[in-house]
Amino acid sequence: MSTPTALLSLWNGVEERRIAEYDRWHTLEHVPERVWVPGFVSGTRYVGEAPGQTRYFTLYELESLDCLDSPAYQDLVAHPSPWSASMRLSMRDFLRKTGNVVASAGSVQGAVLAAVRMVWLGAPGAAPDWPAFAAGLLADGAPACMSRVRIQQVVAAGAQAIANHDEAPAGEEFLCLAESSDAAALDALADCVTRRLDALAPSRRPGWVWHSRYRFACRVDHADVAAATRPAPRLDLMPPGALSPA
Repeated sequence: MSTPTALLSLWNGVEERRIAEYDRWHTLEHVPERVWVPGFVSGTRYVGEAPGQTRYFTLYELESLDCLDSPAYQDLVAHPSPWSASMRLSMRDFLRKTGNVVASAGSVQGAVLAAVRMVWLGAPGAAPDWPAFAAGLLADGAPACMSRVRIQQVVAAGAQAIANHDEAPAGEEFLCLAESSDAAALDALADCVTRRLDALAPSRRPGWVWHSRYRFACRVDHADVAAATRPAPRLDLMPPGALSPA
């Protein structure tokens, strides 16, 4: 399996009446279809139910950001399956962030994940030494069985079908993804990141921070869905009324 050097991070909700349908579509059609694209390494689905946060987080690992400009990926975005076209109408609070991995510590995928967005509002270059930050965070998180930390520097890449719902201020943005194998450690993960940020010199701290917390749902690797042609749409699973207005 290729080592991912970039990430595509996605948050979204969906109309409550379509949650069960969304879970089937996203698990059985949409994520496998995306991960089929050459250059995608994996796609992992997460679900969170904490009040005030977006319900779903999806993390795609990429060999590089270049795959988001490939004809295969552009075709998926421009020509969605019937079920995908229907589901786009029911998406809520959509947020898409792409970027390169600038630091990584640990290697074990966890059962839970804290996704922390951080924005530096001043001139570029105020962010900390990310490899040292990631290594220190992993050590701090040992009591919570923190198993992996990755830092994604946000840069725009690839086509986007749905506009971002983004309330963050403009600035230099990074995303910290901290994982633990202990499902009970979900809140502790975010707390570890907060303490690490608070320990930075005032001039190095972000001006805006946003936390979200998720539990692992499922994962698809590129090798699981690799094929010469785009996967066929799952019309057999699509509800008869999926294209009907609410």
